[in-house]
Amino acid sequence: MRIERLIPCPRQNLWQALIQHAELSEHGAVLRLALPAGVSATAGSITVYDREKILECAWSSEVLRWELHAHGDSTLLAFTHPESAAQWRAYLDSIAAAAIGAAEMEISP
Repeated sequence: MRIERLIPCPRQNLWQALIQHAELSEHGAVLRLALPAGVSATAGSITVYDREKILECAWSSEVLRWELHAHGDSTLLAFTHPESAAQWRAYLDSIAAAAIGAAEMEISP
């Protein structure tokens, strides 16, 4: 399933919100998802990393993919996942809120 959202912030802010819980481990680069209930205890292995453009992660037997496209002052986020959309919409809302908050802090005097 693919979800697309136009987020009113620069691509770099959305990218930072997305990867804020990425880390190196003995198994390579991993990503912990910042879900609405908190950061997940389990991590997915990062399989594709194209800075500020594409992030793909193997999560158990699933593949999650984020694509960021500049769209004027905003960013078009395309998120592909294999499951039902409800939980992932809440996840995208939390990432968008973090990115928008960071963009607003940069603008404030």
